[in-house]
Amino acid sequence: MDARKLTRFATCEQLLACPVCGESLRLDGTCLACSHGHRFDIARQGYVNLLRGVHREQHYDRTSFEQRRTVFASGLYAPIAQALCEEVERAAAAGADTVGITKATGAAITPTSPAPTSGTGSALRPLRIVDAGCGEGYFARTVRHTTGATVCAFDISRDSVQLAAREDVEDGISWLVADLAAIPVQTGAADVVLDVFSPAHYGEFRRILAPGGRLIKVVPTANHLREVRELAAGQLRHRGYSNERVVEHLEASCTLLSRRTVSSTLELTPEVRDALVAMTPILFSVDTATIDWTPLTHATVEAEVLVGTW
Repeated sequence: MDARKLTRFATCEQLLACPVCGESLRLDGTCLACSHGHRFDIARQGYVNLLRGVHREQHYDRTSFEQRRTVFASGLYAPIAQALCEEVERAAAAGADTVGITKATGAAITPTSPAPTSGTGSALRPLRIVDAGCGEGYFARTVRHTTGATVCAFDISRDSVQLAAREDVEDGISWLVADLAAIPVQTGAADVVLDVFSPAHYGEFRRILAPGGRLIKVVPTANHLREVRELAAGQLRHRGYSNERVVEHLEASCTLLSRRTVSSTLELTPEVRDALVAMTPILFSVDTATIDWTPLTHATVEAEVLVGTW
């Protein structure tokens, strides 16, 4: 086991909870363990499987997540990632008496730098972020790299988490295979929950967030990948899309603090075009081989960034 991968879980006792009994988990050799003797091995890629039971995903597999990595590497989703970082810094500023990004500068604390102090003189700690449904880890890695926050990222797909853990060259994220309906995080331990293009479990989000903590949820708009929808229109079950039901559900579940739209259009190389067609859920019910995708030279990524709290 690479010792650097073990450092990803060095501070897990402050955040992670045993999925069996709910007690805090601590790093113990090459395992995570609780006081009741439940132990979970750290895989050689640097992640831990805390999922109870068996799960099989129909549409997402290793190839799908590798295609996603190609798309993310192109920069197509970079404006969304930047917006997430901005909202994380706003969350840190709102909790500047306790968390580790200073309100004045937005500068992230690094492991080697002295922790700044708040106006009351108490030491700040790094912001604790949970990325729910992290996929292959692009957004978690970007937020960690940009803000210096403590990040725990999980997905129910082991393939995606294996890939995410393998790509984490900074060894700064606790990667988990876990269930959205039973998040292995201690009650009130997280400052921010990220939910990016993923399902939500607002009961669990509320439980794991500290008082005043923030949910940052990203949902597509009707314009998201509109060029893809236009080419596949003849096979789509629903030609149009509205996120209003998703927004209404969020508003009914928590207090909506802010709502903004992020939009960009990028030229696609043939490689990125093919990867996008292979990975987007829009086309899961479409026979993509019967469509000529050569006219797809650009793609629009547009989403709403919703910030809520309890």
